[in-house]
Amino acid sequence: MAEAVSFLILLVTTCGILIGAFIQPHGYLKLPPLCAAVYGGWLLPQLWQLRGQLGNLDATYLAILNLFFAACLFSVHIGWHWGVRAEAYQLARIPVRVFASQRDISRVTGLVTLVAWSMWIAMGMRSLDERNETMWSGPLTIMYFFLNLKMLSMFLSTYLLLRFKSRVAVLLFLANAALYFPLVLVYFRRRAMLELFIALSLAFWFARRAVLPRVGVLLGMPVGTIVVFAVGALRGLARGDGTLEWRMPSFADISAIDFWSLTPFVSDQQSPEVTNAFYLVRLSSELGYHTFGASSWNRLVFQWVPAQIVGADLKNALMIDADVGGALVNTFNYSGRTGSTSTAMAQAYVEFGPFGIVFFVATAYVLARWWVRANRGSVWAMTLYACALPLAVIMPTSYPIVVLNFMLLYGGALWVTRFMMTDSSSEWRHQRHVGRGYCDVK
Repeated sequence: MAEAVSFLILLVTTCGILIGAFIQPHGYLKLPPLCAAVYGGWLLPQLWQLRGQLGNLDATYLAILNLFFAACLFSVHIGWHWGVRAEAYQLARIPVRVFASQRDISRVTGLVTLVAWSMWIAMGMRSLDERNETMWSGPLTIMYFFLNLKMLSMFLSTYLLLRFKSRVAVLLFLANAALYFPLVLVYFRRRAMLELFIALSLAFWFARRAVLPRVGVLLGMPVGTIVVFAVGALRGLARGDGTLEWRMPSFADISAIDFWSLTPFVSDQQSPEVTNAFYLVRLSSELGYHTFGASSWNRLVFQWVPAQIVGADLKNALMIDADVGGALVNTFNYSGRTGSTSTAMAQAYVEFGPFGIVFFVATAYVLARWWVRANRGSVWAMTLYACALPLAVIMPTSYPIVVLNFMLLYGGALWVTRFMMTDSSSEWRHQRHVGRGYCDVK
């Protein structure tokens, strides 16, 4: 009974935030509804499958899992509204003064595009065997990490094209679209699909105040759910000729896939992430096992301390012993499926118990402030929001500090390129006519 009530609470919370998003036409551009969409299209189907195994699972811990999932989503909603109010109050006292000229934006976009393309070409020069390894290592991981800057240049080039329509803008947009083409249509990278959708949607909103029709958004949600669970089959088609080379599947090949059979509603093999989350929550609740930030610290060290430069010994010395996987094996004889995540919610629970919601409140708070500032006309706030939003959306499927981890890259790159490429005579000029081109959107 308690598990059923907790699942109902989670379902109502998810649906409530989703429905609330459609009150405003641009609601789907905000973090809380997009997180709720991830819950509805990815998390709830897996939970539904897991609930069918209650005979083999302890319903008490599943109820705790459901309630904490709901608390994390509600925390995103609360953190967003706190951030909106805080930034609106701040801007009422100190108006947005940052002005970015067409030349400033073009220079920054051009330099970031050059870096992204350099990484793509460098990766292509590595051996085919190395690129087809399941786990990358060495220089390839560094190249791929800096390739992530393509999101920054994709948004800026689209905004530049829609706002100014210059030849340079067209060339920059085509260059960045060419980077995303193979990632979306050949390699079927889910993050790349999300990034492209968000970059285009936000650029249209900030440059033209144009949004997708509500009907289109509603129809896109179930399609997105089916594609997410069918990515493995799509990638199999892309490598179906028996060679190591990838190719774009034909429409006939794609239409032959039984997409519905790959969803958790039919297949009992499509809920590994939520199963991992269940055992993590059980580990913490039953044994009081918590890492108190050690796992998040290790993520930062792993991402930002290159063993190729400082040495593997120093890198390992900086990391804190927090063998959560070993604890699961020793306690429950459970090890998750290779390649599956544990959800940011479960990892946050292992870190700080119920107080793990702080990750979600903080993330939503920061993004909300950028959202308000972006709608007041700050191009750089638009860029930060556009880069952070895909990370925050995939946060439930990933780990709690994924936004912080990658925003150090995006924010650092934006600061460096602005310092190098923008015209100081225009950068700090007061932005007149703010109300003419932009509106305050909460």
